[in-house]
Amino acid sequence: MSDGSPQSISELTTGSQLTRQAITKHLQVLEGAGLVRSSRSGRESRYALDPEPIAGARECLEQVSAQWDAALGRLKAFVEKS
Repeated sequence: MSDGSPQSISELTTGSQLTRQAITKHLQVLEGAGLVRSSRSGRESRYALDPEPIAGARECLEQVSAQWDAALGRLKAFVEKS
């Protein structure tokens, strides 16, 4: 489990059934999506979560959810009124 600090592939594979190669590929995809950032520390790459894109997505989803709640509330009022 991560405490939020950057971790190496070795640290991330501890206790996992996934191979180092599989985790590396997953991290590269996440890094490409801007959800993870990497830095070099000697011969190792260390990976850390970048929570900012997730916060932006959450805000967007909350807005869409509020719009749907309002629309469903209007539909409910219309149906109950008829």
